[in-house]
Amino acid sequence: MPDSMKINKYITIFALLLLTSLTATAQVELNQQKCREMALDYSRQIKISENRHQQAVLSGKIAKAQHLPKLSASGLYFYKPDPLEYSLEGGYLPTYTPGPNGEMQPNVQINPNTGAPVTGPDGNPVFNMYAMMPDMNLNIGLEGVTTAGVQIEQPVYMGGKIRTANKLANTGIEVSKKQMDLKKSEVIANVDAAWFQYLAVKEKHLAANEYKILLDSLKATIEATNREGMATRNELLKVQVKRNEAILLKQKANSGLQLAQMNLCRLIGLPLDTNLIIDAPEETTLPDIQIIEDNNPADRPEYQLLNDAIEAKQYQEKMARAGMLPQIGISAGYSYLGGLKINGQETDEMAFSAMASVKIPIFKWFEEQNKLSKARLETEVARMELEENEKLLQLDIARARFNLEESFTRLQLTEKALEQAQENLETSESLFEEGMEPLVNLLEAQVQWQKAESEYIDAKTSVKLMHTYYLKATGHLSE
Repeated sequence: MPDSMKINKYITIFALLLLTSLTATAQVELNQQKCREMALDYSRQIKISENRHQQAVLSGKIAKAQHLPKLSASGLYFYKPDPLEYSLEGGYLPTYTPGPNGEMQPNVQINPNTGAPVTGPDGNPVFNMYAMMPDMNLNIGLEGVTTAGVQIEQPVYMGGKIRTANKLANTGIEVSKKQMDLKKSEVIANVDAAWFQYLAVKEKHLAANEYKILLDSLKATIEATNREGMATRNELLKVQVKRNEAILLKQKANSGLQLAQMNLCRLIGLPLDTNLIIDAPEETTLPDIQIIEDNNPADRPEYQLLNDAIEAKQYQEKMARAGMLPQIGISAGYSYLGGLKINGQETDEMAFSAMASVKIPIFKWFEEQNKLSKARLETEVARMELEENEKLLQLDIARARFNLEESFTRLQLTEKALEQAQENLETSESLFEEGMEPLVNLLEAQVQWQKAESEYIDAKTSVKLMHTYYLKATGHLSE
């Protein structure tokens, strides 16, 4: 029995150590910059953008390779056990003799009376002399025929298609970079919003707790004075009602804090039950904000992508035009043939060859012309989309700037209101202690202070959020 108790004791100690270790590892120290870095590293959208950027870089390398000569090698081995046999029937072949002008003429018989060639019963001319060709047997052996060759090809002129394809690929690389920047700004905006919301709820949780402490203290005071007959039962009930409201407010703040923490953990790739620790008190301070009056969207990735779309369509126009121009290429090769037997004589030959090719499109039922017209229309559409979206982007920047300015005004007003509510609360507490102010006024002052504190926290959070959205709208969030 003592041994089993000792074993249970060890198990309990081990379990406590394990739980302590797990609790320690579940705590993470964070600041805003670290949240951004973790969110960017965790985001699947960023990983997809990086993958597409790598694809664009590889497409650029593929396009550049079209300038270079292509070297290829080929080989063939063929085996057929049975030879191919052919019989060519012999016969008499006509002969030719040199004519007066030195050219070869048929050696036909000429009728001395008519000067015309003599013809036989079959109507064909009769020759003075025939050459006899004997019957011929042809035997082709294919037992192990081998061919091999090396060929090099070099495009000389493709109508500008290769050069344009390179420029189009480079534009694709730039597009993928800007799409990645756009995704990064979206991820940063989302994680910043979650971070500021977490800080705000954390402050509200502290304020709710402080409000409850005030009411706890007031409740104790009223209970004591009630026992002495200096406070009525009605006054005690009023304090208890406010205290119950404070308990509910604190519970809501605690639930909101847990949800805000879980949402932040979701965005940065941590388990939802991770305990977050804010490592610097200055995280609650306001950022250094500079407002630019200009609504120029040139720094927005969306605007740059629209410009790149026009450039890409212009290159596609050139690609379509290149299909209407001549194409010139050269090639050279070296080949080997061996193992082929003709009437028992085996071949073993090597040969060099060179070739130049020119392809000139003449008529394709207006296929290339229609491609060019289509590309021009697509370029025109891209320009119109830029003009339309440029105004929308300018409107977005102006809206973000106005929202930021309004949030500043709200912050100044709520800060002043909080100072006044704090002063009013202190005055009410002092007057209540001296018996110069009723309880209902003190309770109202506490409620006004709690409301002003909550609105001030919301205003600070709004400034931070609007600043993030303003930086995103102007294209400077990822800097």
